[in-house]
Amino acid sequence: MSDSCNETDRPADKVPPPLERVRHEMDRWIDAAKSTGERALETLGLLGSGRPSMPAIDIIELAEEVVVLIDLPGVSAEAVELSLTGNMLTVKATRTGNNFPEATKPHLHLTERANIRFERAIPLPVAVNADAIRAETRDGLLTVSLLKVIAAPSRTIPVARGGTPPSSSAFSSAGPLP
Repeated sequence: MSDSCNETDRPADKVPPPLERVRHEMDRWIDAAKSTGERALETLGLLGSGRPSMPAIDIIELAEEVVVLIDLPGVSAEAVELSLTGNMLTVKATRTGNNFPEATKPHLHLTERANIRFERAIPLPVAVNADAIRAETRDGLLTVSLLKVIAAPSRTIPVARGGTPPSSSAFSSAGPLP
């Protein structure tokens, strides 16, 4: 009995295109449900003041620098805290929702823009120069540019051949080699 499609005909790590499309669609649904659920919890005040949200990021390695793009919608530059420890870039930020002056006392009909904290530790793919970092925010996107550490070129070290090998006691009593 012969099947027209054997499991051995296909590498185990290859997923057929129709299954890949289904997986992609399921991932999209799960992401949408998570996002909608988080917004609902924030609106109810059950999430916004609790744990920080992880902002979406892109890490781009160029020839001389690493660029990290971080989504921080509604966050001013003054509300962003960046730190670098070793190769770990940490971003912390706070977006404040509706902060009306006490004198105005508005009548809010709907408020979905709750206060939210963003926090994420981002491992960088290469060593960077801690003294050469630029960061700017525009339209809800924080762009962090970090210059790579220039590695010293490797070189071959010649090893000279000496006379007869000294005994182990010769190292302790003879002093430094000439």
